[in-house]
Amino acid sequence: MHFADHIQTERLSLSPMKKRDIWFFCRLVGNSNVRRYLGGPVHWKQRLPRFKRYLNAPSHVGVWVARLTRFNQPIGLVELGLHKNERDYEVSYQFDPSYWGGGLASEAVHAVIAHALDEAGLERIISETQSANSASCRLLKSQGMVEIERLHRFGAEQTIFATK
Repeated sequence: MHFADHIQTERLSLSPMKKRDIWFFCRLVGNSNVRRYLGGPVHWKQRLPRFKRYLNAPSHVGVWVARLTRFNQPIGLVELGLHKNERDYEVSYQFDPSYWGGGLASEAVHAVIAHALDEAGLERIISETQSANSASCRLLKSQGMVEIERLHRFGAEQTIFATK
């Protein structure tokens, strides 16, 4: 499986994580609003090891930093990797709260899903989110994804969405 090194949208440039992204990454995963439905902020001692895992992700995992094209400013992270079920690829995302509500996360997720289905040849993409995360559920539905399962994991009800 090979994923594109660069994906361009109308307002965003998505490119693989680089060493220069460390401060953005550490701020993002340490943000309690970003991580509210993702198990809470990553402890500061775990941020560098986690960054290194993303930086050195295997070729079958896509990790893109979403940047505002106009300013080259990092605003989010989109990942495409094997889901816990080890059958499907899952899209996941984290965006700086300063950029919530403007459709940028939706634009980035749409581009990654389109790349995965059209260019990388995957048959479907899934995404698992806490059912209580209404914003994430709306974003996934806006991508044409449909609910396929609910389960209890990580101490909360999760909803799994899939592309049609």
